[in-house]
Amino acid sequence: MWKTMQPARIAEDTGAITREWLAQSYERCRTFAVSANQERLRDVFGEGETKEFLQRHGRLLSYGRLVVEEYLADLTGARNLFLLTHAEGRVLGLWADPEIVAAASEVGLRPGTSLQEASAGTNAVAMTLATGSAVSLTGDQHLCHLFRDWSCAAAPIVSPEGDLVGCLDISAAEGPLHEKRALVRSMARELGRLVGSTRRVHGITPRQREVLALFAQGASYKEIAQQLRISVKTVEEHLDATRNKIGTKSRRACIKKAIELGLL
Repeated sequence: MWKTMQPARIAEDTGAITREWLAQSYERCRTFAVSANQERLRDVFGEGETKEFLQRHGRLLSYGRLVVEEYLADLTGARNLFLLTHAEGRVLGLWADPEIVAAASEVGLRPGTSLQEASAGTNAVAMTLATGSAVSLTGDQHLCHLFRDWSCAAAPIVSPEGDLVGCLDISAAEGPLHEKRALVRSMARELGRLVGSTRRVHGITPRQREVLALFAQGASYKEIAQQLRISVKTVEEHLDATRNKIGTKSRRACIKKAIELGLL
């Protein structure tokens, strides 16, 4: 779908979309029969599809979690929603206060949900992936009323080789939009750099990398053990062995170092 969309006219200094482009987006949404009054997003994976999707894009999700959680630590009390998608606009992760994440889930905004226009109407992620540029939308520019309380800034995640690998979005009900746009651009650049890391560390076994990847995705020791059919003790041993091989003091620090080294 993205390749068939016309280039957007974006003001480079502001990331703002022109009225003409908005009108074209609204018209496309009408052809998709997307209603401004729809109460839920339309294209949402089931549980099995979502699990497979997240595993397939686990590396990008691990990077996204690492980068976003670092920023969240500095934004305590801010009511921002951070959202990561793959290159075709399907959600990989959401980070915010629990009540915000719960409210988003009620309307279908969760991992496995598509933010293409046919599913979510006019939105910053769809436009960013269509144009390859950072985009910002005020609340009233969204087609669907369920997004009208949120202003959004999104930026493409591009690898050092120039490949579009995903999109990062920051949505907020308040606060200057230009600050969100600057922040999301910075975070997306950092993600692109991490995605492009190709270095490898010798001595890490395939099983140790598998355990580390699941741990980086947020799985508990018990969940990892169940999925890989090994004991919890073996999970801990694999993580400790990996930590020792790459020279970190904690298992959590091991995740960041492993990403920097290209292990994840």
